[in-house]
Amino acid sequence: MQFEPPPTYRVLVVDHDRTVLEMVQIRLDVAGYLVTATREPAEAIGLLEGGGFDAVILERHLPDMASLEVLEALATAADGPAPVLLIGRGLTADDVKAAAGHGVCDGLAKPFSGAELLERVDRMLAAGAPLIERDPQDEWIEV
Repeated sequence: MQFEPPPTYRVLVVDHDRTVLEMVQIRLDVAGYLVTATREPAEAIGLLEGGGFDAVILERHLPDMASLEVLEALATAADGPAPVLLIGRGLTADDVKAAAGHGVCDGLAKPFSGAELLERVDRMLAAGAPLIERDPQDEWIEV
């Protein structure tokens, strides 16, 4: 009998802060999400052009490129735009509203807890992002 893992969501995380990026990635991995993480906005744009993401977590203040450029790339993704959770220090409801026209569905001010992150991502994805089937041989570690 072969174990069939549950279907899961693919999430792209873009943040220049290594600590935050790793915390978000670990928290989502443990919760069962397939996570791709990058500190480089240009790399994120390349990944988005390939499509396949159900959600994006995006830092508002990126050093080398405006978050708006990443959002514009998301709008033209191969499989259509994915919902975006905008994160950042000092993020306000007005910031999220201003970015809503670019695919931002919710926002979360730093610092935030892992529980808050999962609540926001779960709520955002409950709106109807498609599930992918997880390969039983993929990303499982035997202990």
